[in-house]
Amino acid sequence: MFLLKNYWRSVLLFIIIVFLSTINTNNLVTEEVQFFKHFDKFAHFAMYFSLSFVFFIENHKSSRPIRKRWIILDTIILGILLEFIQFLFTNYRTGNFYDAVFNTIGVLSGSALYFLLRNHRLVYKLMLFKSDYNK
Repeated sequence: MFLLKNYWRSVLLFIIIVFLSTINTNNLVTEEVQFFKHFDKFAHFAMYFSLSFVFFIENHKSSRPIRKRWIILDTIILGILLEFIQFLFTNYRTGNFYDAVFNTIGVLSGSALYFLLRNHRLVYKLMLFKSDYNK
């Protein structure tokens, strides 16, 4: 219950990422919909950037914070694990090494942005935190 109460945004993003990573997108997204070549790599970057950044912000406000290296490691492992799941358990998705690389770059970039902005009030207002911003 602690996890859902303090990390509900991260859990929601996690569920969305798992859903998007395991559904059959062949009927949803055609080649014409892609805005530029390798658009999917940008999508992987953006999903994991968002997950790591939001996870760090929620962790900063938590009464029992998780060690920062575990957040980075866990989100990187999640990205790699989902690529393996796509490869092993679906016949409509393929696990891709470069997708895992862009997942990892997204995690590291989101983490870096958190460390740059962690003491700015605007970030916490955007995340809808009501209490004291600097812990």
